[in-house]
Amino acid sequence: MKRSMRLAGAAAMAVGALVAVGPTAGPAAAANDCTAPRWDVHPDLISTGTFSWGDGTAIRTAGYNDCTIVGRGYPSQGIDVHCSRQNDNGVWWVYARNTSTGKAGWASYSAVYTSGSVLPPRCS
Repeated sequence: MKRSMRLAGAAAMAVGALVAVGPTAGPAAAANDCTAPRWDVHPDLISTGTFSWGDGTAIRTAGYNDCTIVGRGYPSQGIDVHCSRQNDNGVWWVYARNTSTGKAGWASYSAVYTSGSVLPPRCS
């Protein structure tokens, strides 16, 4: 009886160890790579004054909400939008520069306002 309980306990521990050691980073974690080279490409492909910042729009190092914020944009500040790109989650981002502060990076398209529903040209 003691031997079977020990074997059952050992088996349970082995299964627990397998579960605990299983993969910790799936495709979604790899997709949010804030340093991927594709986020470095942002040619100035648009030159219209149809865009404006939302209130406190985050300007990030790449097009994911968990990437570092390098600045913020506000409606009273100028904006220069260069181009757009869709991330691996299907969310559109624009590369923009805050002309009042000089901070540049990626802002969620849904947080930048336009005078129409204009999506800037794709970055590449």
